[in-house]
This record gives sequence, C-alpha cells and structure tokens, in this order.
Amino acid sequence: MATRTKPQEETPNENDINLLSEEREENIMPETEIKYERLNNTCKVNFLNTTPKASTPKWDIIGRGIPSKENSYGAKTSDEHWIIEDNERHSVDGYSLGSDIEQTAIKGDGVFEYIDDLMYRLAKGSELETQALEIYKYRVDETGSIPKYDARLFNVLIVIDTDTLEGGNPYKLKYKIQVQGDPTFGKVTFTNGKPEFAENTGN
Repeated sequence: MATRTKPQEETPNENDINLLSEEREENIMPETEIKYERLNNTCKVNFLNTTPKASTPKWDIIGRGIPSKENSYGAKTSDEHWIIEDNERHSVDGYSLGSDIEQTAIKGDGVFEYIDDLMYRLAKGSELETQALEIYKYRVDETGSIPKYDARLFNVLIVIDTDTLEGGNPYKLKYKIQVQGDPTFGKVTFTNGKPEFAENTGN
C-alpha cells in the first residue's frame, strides 16, 4: 500500500513577517496623526472687572501675587433610591462655583487695589458685586484674521475673608470669588492685550 506523504508547510521567511507586521500597523494607525500637548498653568487666564459701576468694564488680570487658583464647582446632587433596585441613583442639579484666593499684596496691581479698597471700606451688599471673565486659551478658533478664544463671563460676589501681617512674610489678603447665577458663554478677542467679550449667538 502506498504511503501518503503530508505536504510540508512553508515557514514564512523574515521578509514575509516584516511585510505582515507593516500591514497590520497600517490597519490600526489613524488616518490623521493626533498631536498631544501638555497644558500648563497659563492655559486659562482670568480677569476681574475692577470698575463694576462704569459703563465699560476695566479688565484686570487675576494672577499677580497669586500662586494658585482652584475652581470649586460644588456640584449640587439629588439622591433617589428606587424600591425595585438595590443601589441609589444620582443626578447633578446645579453648581455652586467659586474660588478661594490668597494674594500677596502688590501695590499697583489692579485686582489687589480693588480688593484692598473693598476691605478698607468694609463693603457690603451690592458693593461687592462685579464680573469675572475666564478665558480658555487652548480652545481657540483661528479661522479668521483674529484668534477667538472660548470664554465664560460670570456675575460674581467678592466675599472678604482676611488680611494678614506676619513677621518676615509679605502682607497677604484672602477672599473668595463666588459665582452668582448662570454664566454667559462666548468668545474673546484681544486688542492691545485687553480682552473683548462677545456672547455666543445661535446654536
């Protein structure tokens, strides 16, 4: 009886393996390469209107003498436990947005002099109301001749906390910038380094 010989399987050579690897890489690579960029502490800038009673706001940058600014969103949640489920459900109904600020006193800085005057006068009520502008520098539309940055305009209340004198250390102020109600979303352009805000229109 004749013996059937099993056909020998071909072992792919190194060139075949390399071509196969390249083909697989081409299949998983995106059509356009994504460029990643680490954002730093200047990716957002904040301004305070230091002339709230004037017809035109005077936007002074928030930052001189301030080592950190943290937005606390203070999410307001509702909890509900349905009788047909073992675990609770949750929803976010709104926010209590604000920032606690500690600022080294720098004479000549617009924000310091504005806050210092509120403290000096023991301001209260509507005297403490102004506006804050938060600009997202990394969210920019550069299709036109002038870059347009996403921004949020807030009505805010300045809540005075403390001023501190300590031996060997600079004079410091502490206060809170507390958001009042809903923000206005829009775009900011800069003219001579000063922001100009325009509300978004349409969808």
